[in-house]
Amino acid sequence: MKKIILFSFASFALALTFSSCKHKSTSTVTNNTEKGTTLVPIEYTKIKTLTDSIPSFPISLPVPLTDTFATKVDEMLATYAPGVTKTDIIYIQPRTMRVTIDNTTAQTLDFVDDSVKVYVGAYGGTDSVLVATKYGILPGAKVIDFNVDQTKDIKDLFYNPYMKFTLKFNTKPNQGMLANTTFVTAIKFEIKAYTP
Repeated sequence: MKKIILFSFASFALALTFSSCKHKSTSTVTNNTEKGTTLVPIEYTKIKTLTDSIPSFPISLPVPLTDTFATKVDEMLATYAPGVTKTDIIYIQPRTMRVTIDNTTAQTLDFVDDSVKVYVGAYGGTDSVLVATKYGILPGAKVIDFNVDQTKDIKDLFYNPYMKFTLKFNTKPNQGMLANTTFVTAIKFEIKAYTP
């Protein structure tokens, strides 16, 4: 009888512990110390002019366009969440992404085939993470509003001063891009972090 009572008590304690652990993962409790959380928005706007053209070919060809972004996470935390450091970060997730061809040129996105994919990765690294896609680019379009995977946690990329940002697409047959085309990239990320 004692064994049955002990086993029941142990099962109840285990279930209670498991339930508490599940609750902790969605609350503001960590390491048995109560902490609040804060959400910090990060907005980037980057302007880049591609001096080279993309020639018109009768076949579709793959094109990767890579750029580098300063992460600026320390600056953002100091401005919007004083006292919060990188070690307090729970996640950093992308929220929105838009690429626009500057209106001062006649260039459109007609040189891009049906889809564009966006990858982010460590500066100088080889592994990149797919964070956004866009299918069905309309003729004459100058703006791409991407479908962003908001579940991707890319906080590890922000531990370095820079990260890389790559657009991958195929060219449309018999369509090219003019030299000196200017792209404006606007990205929003969200940091969730424990407050001190």
